[in-house]
Amino acid sequence: MKNPFRPTFGASPRVWVGRQAVLDEFARALNNGPGDPHRSVVISGSRGIGKTVLLTELEDEARRQGWIVVRASGREGMVEALTDSAIPEAVEAVNPGKERRITGVTIAGLGGVRSELTEPRAAPRLVTRLRELLAAIDTGVLITIDEVQDATPDDLTHIAVAYQDLVRDDAEIALSMAGLTQGVNKLLDLPGATFLRRARHYELGPLSLDDATSTLIDTAEGAGRAFELPAAQAAARITQGYPYLVQLVGYLAWEEARGPITLDAVEAVREEAILRLGTQVHQPSLRDVPPRQREYLEAMAHIQSQTGRETISVKDLAVALERPSTGLSDTRSKLIERDLIVSAGWGEVAFAQPYLGDFLRNQNKPRRIS
Repeated sequence: MKNPFRPTFGASPRVWVGRQAVLDEFARALNNGPGDPHRSVVISGSRGIGKTVLLTELEDEARRQGWIVVRASGREGMVEALTDSAIPEAVEAVNPGKERRITGVTIAGLGGVRSELTEPRAAPRLVTRLRELLAAIDTGVLITIDEVQDATPDDLTHIAVAYQDLVRDDAEIALSMAGLTQGVNKLLDLPGATFLRRARHYELGPLSLDDATSTLIDTAEGAGRAFELPAAQAAARITQGYPYLVQLVGYLAWEEARGPITLDAVEAVREEAILRLGTQVHQPSLRDVPPRQREYLEAMAHIQSQTGRETISVKDLAVALERPSTGLSDTRSKLIERDLIVSAGWGEVAFAQPYLGDFLRNQNKPRRIS
């Protein structure tokens, strides 16, 4: 039997739990026609919480309704990528071949037939490209943008102008974007981001433990193997509802078990799952963190190990770092922007992802292999 769990970033899980309301609302928006406010969607959340997966599911819903999907990423020049690549490729896919027109005819023996491409010589604008694509189809176009927190204000403005122009003309157009929470919140504050503030905004949090348990049981069952309830409940507690970790623990437990997935199989892969989370999520997110911010994180990890609490007092951090609380506010803000910590109430902070404190405490220790 093939392992049905998919611990790969952006890969849609076999069983989709906990986000169905978002998909249902978006499906209704596409059906309702131009003007539905839920056709523009912003998804935010921390790393590994399922933003890209949800964006992919929205794309799949659009395709089920016959729409064309064009993608861009905030990490590239979005307007250029859409105008010069994504949209022309979509036009070519629905209308293959470049049409030529006759520009002159001469008598045989004296000359030949001349032709030229009918494409305009001037570089078209984004809205022009979108109109070309809409004219070639009978349905609609969904634009999706991942990592939108990295987009330039200028690119966002161009996309906003094109999108609003088409909305005013009752075009079948929709726009979905995903990004890290703090980056998205900063974009929402930009003067030219009015259209983003009007979009339907979903901030993704962890799955409930019941939803995580159901995901594990239903995914395994769909592939022909039982995931015993006590084992699934224990696995859900390990994952803390973190969608990437749900798939990772499920994957490793499936590989460990020879038959039904038992509590012993789950306990056997606990350490490996947390190690892989550190390698694949925490290590890249800590890359290029300046020493002062790293010191703040390591102090958090130390206090967490001493107190056993998930939230850490800013006052305790000031004592540990031997600096006044006011002198730490800038470091705190920058770590929140990096999606490494979150505010956890008045005078409290917490790590943004599960087991980040464990990773910071253990990363310099050699791995023991039995």
